[in-house]
Amino acid sequence: MLTLLALGSLLAQPPQLPPIRRDPQITYLDRSGAVLGTRGGRFGPPVDVAKLPPYVPAAFVAIEDRRFYSHGGFDTLGMARALVADLGAGHASQGASTLTQQLARNLFLSADRTLERKALELVYAVELERKYTKAQILGLYLSRVYFGSGAYGIEAASQRYYDKPAARLTLREAASLAAVMKSPTDYDPAEQPARSAERTRLVLDAMVETGAITPRQRARALAQPARVAKRGPQEPAQYFFDWLDGQVRAELGARS
Repeated sequence: MLTLLALGSLLAQPPQLPPIRRDPQITYLDRSGAVLGTRGGRFGPPVDVAKLPPYVPAAFVAIEDRRFYSHGGFDTLGMARALVADLGAGHASQGASTLTQQLARNLFLSADRTLERKALELVYAVELERKYTKAQILGLYLSRVYFGSGAYGIEAASQRYYDKPAARLTLREAASLAAVMKSPTDYDPAEQPARSAERTRLVLDAMVETGAITPRQRARALAQPARVAKRGPQEPAQYFFDWLDGQVRAELGARS
């Protein structure tokens, strides 16, 4: 277990951040050139949030980490509120991880719920805040989080659910993707439309509360119909591409 003394040493001399490694990506095409499947390289280059509509990153900040722009990696107020809620419930019922902590966990740590992992998460979050701007941290976060249906990162999620680049997302679509963060399974826009719509409304409410949008913009967004892209005809056979990918990589490795 990581002791308080060891943790203090880590904070005094933060560890070097591990390098980010990405597997090569292979795209499989049919004889006409149509994309059948893509494997590997799940994470693309960091998203440039300056090229997204302002309401896209604002949706994630509003629902996941309202004090993102004012904290240094962890939110003491949020942690205290979560602790009080947990004590009242008699068990761990609320999380208090900032976007930076979530990114640190995604980049460098496992999902184990141990005190040591949580302590390291805080250390790495502080180090990320020291080395990167808020825009860079947000870009890394949006590039790596899982949105369900095999989509890692907001570009993949935007293409999967709305068949468009993230730069063209509407306010409602952006809010629906931010809604997925609570649970990619429970709030999948394609598989759970009712739950997705309910959570999307909460995201838009949070955006009004934080001043990211006006009540009028919220009303207009809710009035827009949700048009989620249908799954491609090759989706049921994706297991075949999982098998094929292993065969291809083994063959390529043998030739290298």
